[in-house]
Amino acid sequence: MTGEPAAGDPAIDEPHPDDPTPQGPPPVLRVARLLAYAVFVYVVIVEVTLLIGFVCLLVGVEPSNWLAEWIYRSVDRTMQPFRGMFTAIEFGLGESAEIEPVVESSILFAMIVHGIIALAAHDLVEWLGRPRRS
Repeated sequence: MTGEPAAGDPAIDEPHPDDPTPQGPPPVLRVARLLAYAVFVYVVIVEVTLLIGFVCLLVGVEPSNWLAEWIYRSVDRTMQPFRGMFTAIEFGLGESAEIEPVVESSILFAMIVHGIIALAAHDLVEWLGRPRRS
């Protein structure tokens, strides 16, 4: 025994009340983490909306319902940068269906791009949350 406190001793783990070092991350870092979380949440909501829109187009959901109309409108806004990148694949069920089922490849591409953005935002939050070495 050398007289030093053990590693789990509360005298070592607790900061001294007169310690001038600030506790927690600086305000700029907190704001950056909050913005990264906001981007991540937004992109996840966009991903879910695109997935629902893709399934609605795939099965040919008619936009007469308020929910389907909202989904189609949201997908249309989100798809503006990706519109027309790929050709839609129509099933061609004939004239019996009012809404033709379609595989919209552009939506799949947009989901991949938004997934990459979500992963980048998640990694940014993780990186900003790491303790810094002094």
